Amino acid sequence: MCRLYLVDDDQDVLDSLTWMLTGLGYQPKGFLSADNFLNSVDLTHPGIAILDVQMPGMDGSALLSHITSLHSPIAVIMLSGHGSIAMAVQAIQKGALDFLEKPVDGDKLQQLLERAKIQTAQNQQRNIDRQSLESKLATLTPREYEVMEKVLEGKLNKVIAAELNVAQRTLELHRQKVMLKMQVSNVAELAYLMGRSSEY
Repeated sequence: MCRLYLVDDDQDVLDSLTWMLTGLGYQPKGFLSADNFLNSVDLTHPGIAILDVQMPGMDGSALLSHITSLHSPIAVIMLSGHGSIAMAVQAIQKGALDFLEKPVDGDKLQQLLERAKIQTAQNQQRNIDRQSLESKLATLTPREYEVMEKVLEGKLNKVIAAELNVAQRTLELHRQKVMLKMQVSNVAELAYLMGRSSEY
């Protein structure tokens, strides 16, 4: 079961949403403030958070920004009693899955939660991939990193060797180590791996 969190400063809203979501087969956990949520929830774990936009202290929009800045896999749905198109657009630009107005439509929320489950799983996989890439890059020496960049520019070994003022055989050894450490068998795989990094 995907973890589901509700953050709203109105206890009545929390109670009604909890009742609705329990009826849909979820076991939501409610919080009356962003601080309570942040003190209780591990943001590195996958999950879904439904956040009220307007709350005292840290509001839902600021909490969304915080979750996004940490590359948390948690998928976020924003909630507001006084929503505007501008507010909805801003929330989605910040990384929210969608923006709902109170009172919440149960059918629409259920559809969104299905999408949110997929998104949080994708976010988690992207984080795993990013950490794997960072670990591989950390094993490269400065010279190997330099060689990798020039290889990705499509330069021939003899050209790179001349630019770095090393023997071609030395360059070939550096290149082999890059491929070994990055766990790829050719330049196309290396280019794909490094190209994916821009998605993280």
